[in-house]
Amino acid sequence: MNRHRTLFLFLAASLSGTAPMQAQTGVWTDSLLGKIRAAATMIPGTPPGSVHALRFVSHEAPQSESIDGGSNELIRGTLSVYQIRFTDGWIMVDAGIDQSTFALRIPGATIPQDKYELIQRALVGARSIVLTHEHDDHVAGVIRTPARDIIAPKTLLTRAQVQTLIEHPNNPAIRLAASSSDKYCVIDYDLLYPLAPGVVLIKAPGHTPGSQMVYVRLASGKEILLIGDITWAMAGIELQRQKPEGVSKDLGEDRAAIQKEIEWLHNATGKLNLVNSHDDDSIAAQIKQGVLEDGLDLQRP
Repeated sequence: MNRHRTLFLFLAASLSGTAPMQAQTGVWTDSLLGKIRAAATMIPGTPPGSVHALRFVSHEAPQSESIDGGSNELIRGTLSVYQIRFTDGWIMVDAGIDQSTFALRIPGATIPQDKYELIQRALVGARSIVLTHEHDDHVAGVIRTPARDIIAPKTLLTRAQVQTLIEHPNNPAIRLAASSSDKYCVIDYDLLYPLAPGVVLIKAPGHTPGSQMVYVRLASGKEILLIGDITWAMAGIELQRQKPEGVSKDLGEDRAAIQKEIEWLHNATGKLNLVNSHDDDSIAAQIKQGVLEDGLDLQRP
């Protein structure tokens, strides 16, 4: 099996151990979507006009490596970051990974330098930055960066994300010194966190202790939910299946919590546009449908 076909297994596999997570299963009810929509109206202002996706590493792997009981059919995966674009600026969701950290995962592998530099410019220019979770392919861009003094103060890390990064990061390269955590804006919330007009963070521990989803209601009324790595492929939501049990165990996932989240997301299909961080075909289809914009827009008003 070559390095690209095994990338699914490396996307978030622990290199240094994990800690047990507590389930948050009682919140995934039929009433939750209404609460999220209400929270999206709490901060006054013009909602965002678009959500942009940048895919920066693509690969193929059998479906069975990302879905429990999946087939041997090859599916396309990706690494990605997202930009919530307002008329006067943007919020970045996830931060990508740098070359040296990526090479620790897959020796000899590289990411396109031009895309890494574009992501870094987007992070430097962002109004704020949030992370769907604290694995290196999502967080390294705000830790291992020469622009850390600019990026860190506008990066919102949850208390759980900080704890993971200090105590048991999935890659030693992204370990956060306790003395450095105060460089970042550390937040804590119970379930919902209104971040900006039309934008709400949703606590969703399970894949990691600090996993969260990002809800976006555009000015057009279109609703988008960035779900991070709750599953690695949209078929997992459609079939209501998690990652393979052995992979999930290696990751230290809370399968009870994730199953509740998957069931809720399955029921939300058709009400929300669900965006999976690693499903390249699904992201491409949503770009074609106009749900997402392809690439990052760094133009100032």
